Amino acid sequence: MYKHRATMTDRRHQILILIAKGYKNKQIARKMGLSLSNTRMQKWRLYCFLGEIHTAIDAVYMGLQMGLLHQNDLCEAIREEIYDYESEKQMYSYS
Repeated sequence: MYKHRATMTDRRHQILILIAKGYKNKQIARKMGLSLSNTRMQKWRLYCFLGEIHTAIDAVYMGLQMGLLHQNDLCEAIREEIYDYESEKQMYSYS
């Protein structure tokens, strides 16, 4: 299967930070002056760079693990979801 070789660019890093702040695709596009389709493509390439990523929470979690994000980049709602995500991962890792 073909796997796109994505790289982390400044634009993708900014998108990751906005995702961590709780922004949705339309909000990211507006904030960065991008089209919605370009935003989606950049987000897809960001997910490819981060690994087997399918959701925004996965992306934020990996961004934290890789040192691309810091706790102060996260909005409160995302912080709570990451806490739940980590708790769930730990629960299943002991099985």
